[in-house]
Amino acid sequence: MRQLAHGIVGFVVGDDLWIAVAVAALLAGAAALVHLGGNAWWLLPVGVPAALWISLQRARRATERARSSA
Repeated sequence: MRQLAHGIVGFVVGDDLWIAVAVAALLAGAAALVHLGGNAWWLLPVGVPAALWISLQRARRATERARSSA
């Protein structure tokens, strides 16, 4: 059971926990928007690439810091 849980977490989270949290927040936001009667079809196609871009920028900055400190 523990290995199954680790496998699921590894699959969902992958390399970046921030992306998993951002996608979960986008899904929750879309669900809330639909529940309130709004149109939420646009939220994930806009939010997921934005989250990916932010994650890539964070990784780039971390790489630059590592190179400058070495």
